[in-house]
Amino acid sequence: MKKNITRRVVAAAGLTGAVAMGLTSLAAGGATAGPLPGGTVTRTLVDGTPVTVQLFDEFVNVQRAVTNVQTSREVWVSGKVKVTVGGKAEGGSVNAGYLVGCQVNFGASAEGGAGVSQDFGGDPAPSAEAGAGFSLGPGQASYFPIIETTSGTDTAYSDYKVNSYSFKGKSGGVVYSQEKFGMDGCAGYASAKAKIKVTVSTDAVKGVITLYGKPFSIG
Repeated sequence: MKKNITRRVVAAAGLTGAVAMGLTSLAAGGATAGPLPGGTVTRTLVDGTPVTVQLFDEFVNVQRAVTNVQTSREVWVSGKVKVTVGGKAEGGSVNAGYLVGCQVNFGASAEGGAGVSQDFGGDPAPSAEAGAGFSLGPGQASYFPIIETTSGTDTAYSDYKVNSYSFKGKSGGVVYSQEKFGMDGCAGYASAKAKIKVTVSTDAVKGVITLYGKPFSIG
């Protein structure tokens, strides 16, 4: 089934080069922008297949919403994801996005910081579409996908949304630039962090490796 990328996300078999970005911090209540450390993790599946996931050139730009409402934020995120597989694996799929919370301390949660897990389950459906806005109250969290594709051609299935990118071969990845999401209704502090989930299958095993980026404040 044909897969069409409909967002500003570029799939690449190999990722090279980097864009130099400075750090800007304006007065309180204004915009903040700067690079994030990303992360790298290498995991060996139970059948000996090595998988490496890298998040780099990650950059965030946080601004107060144009409505100038204290409980609203607007965020732009950029970054690059590269996945390398070995052994008998021939490709995989990448699901990338951001966990966003209102008065949720991601650093103290089970998913805090950069880490990795291997399991055989799936993620719940994304709670926000790419480029969309959503409302969060105290203690609530949501997931913002930065990949949004559609499957099919001019059929009844052409509007079926897919929030992952599949690649073949030994390496693949995605590049996203200035992907925007807005959050409303959060009267307290808000934070977010990247979540990169890679699924790799061989004849013997299906592995899910998850990389979490560093949490950052969004006001």
